[in-house]
Amino acid sequence: LGAGKPQDFASTQLLSFEACVQCGRCEEVCPANISGMPYSPRVLIQDLRKATVLALSSPNGQSEQEILGSMVSEEYPWYCTTCGACLVKCPAFVNPIDQVIDLRRYQVLTSGNMQKSIGDVLRNVERQGNPWGMPAEDRMAWAEGLGVRELKPGESTDVLLFLGCAFAYDDRNKKVAQSFVKLLQKSGVDFAVLGMDESCCGETARRMGHEYLFQVFAQQNIEAFGKVKFNRIVTQCPHCFNTLKNEYPQMGGVYKVQHYTEYLAELTLPKLSLNGKSIHGRLAYHDSCYLGRYNHIYSQPRNILDNAKVNRIELPRKLQNSFCCGGGGGQMWMETDAETRINHRRLDEAMKAEAEVVATACPYCLIMFDDAIRSKGVGDKIEVLDIAEILERQME
Repeated sequence: LGAGKPQDFASTQLLSFEACVQCGRCEEVCPANISGMPYSPRVLIQDLRKATVLALSSPNGQSEQEILGSMVSEEYPWYCTTCGACLVKCPAFVNPIDQVIDLRRYQVLTSGNMQKSIGDVLRNVERQGNPWGMPAEDRMAWAEGLGVRELKPGESTDVLLFLGCAFAYDDRNKKVAQSFVKLLQKSGVDFAVLGMDESCCGETARRMGHEYLFQVFAQQNIEAFGKVKFNRIVTQCPHCFNTLKNEYPQMGGVYKVQHYTEYLAELTLPKLSLNGKSIHGRLAYHDSCYLGRYNHIYSQPRNILDNAKVNRIELPRKLQNSFCCGGGGGQMWMETDAETRINHRRLDEAMKAEAEVVATACPYCLIMFDDAIRSKGVGDKIEVLDIAEILERQME
């Protein structure tokens, strides 16, 4: 149920509070801090350390005072995008993200003190099975006319395409899913989807503190996976990818899971032709946090783009030092002050690098860049495309 008092944290977490040397390296790379939000992973750890010291100095070694609302504001944990930049830089291996999630869990599952937008998203997930709140029966509407095979219990396929909620319900990402399916079809891949048997992977619920919902969805998907046969799961969403690969094993679901850029890097694609729709301008690839820092996939997307004969450039902050798009950790659905939007800063970096196209491999990154481009009114100077869309444009 999360952590509301110091004694609710695990002993290893309490030790990590003491391990912090206050060097500030996490603070220097935190996108929320850089963007002007009132948040610092260093300050969070130090505040939790103070709360622990106070608890230990009490007669029974425990505190009756809750952390949130007294030592830490109730809004504080929600500024974190869970991007992982702080983990890369910390010399003492302190993980502020674990503490952020535990504090969120306490708010969501125990106190109920949270922003209305957070409650709305979790209610959407609970009632409709997706964060967008779209009707569950519309999950396969994106594939109309494409002839995508839906697996029935007992049937088999080589590639099980796990779509994820963004590609099923977000209008912009539906086009990306369609582009990827066309690539698979042109390449002669044996693939299929679960159709209506696919549930949300649960990542949004877990990152926003609703652990119960995550486990419910994980169990539903694991049961659905067990009714069909496949050699690998391929997904376009890094958040689904990280969840299925690294977190479903906690629930007993162990599979070969690949992000679609990994799979495409192995695949012999049809001949590319630089036709009228080809990408000719300067193109910059943006490293997704959950694809890069969390799963160390850096070379495959770049190799795919280079093989597609685009004019690829690098952004100043790239690879493990990439700057977050601002959409992770539930930030996609939270209201943010216009002056502190992380996606606007990342777009500014791309424009200063004179990129005409930003290439992404994550639905959240695509949405955040698209939102920033529209907000700033610079659609005539720069556009954002998923790698699957770029390949389809280049393909003969």
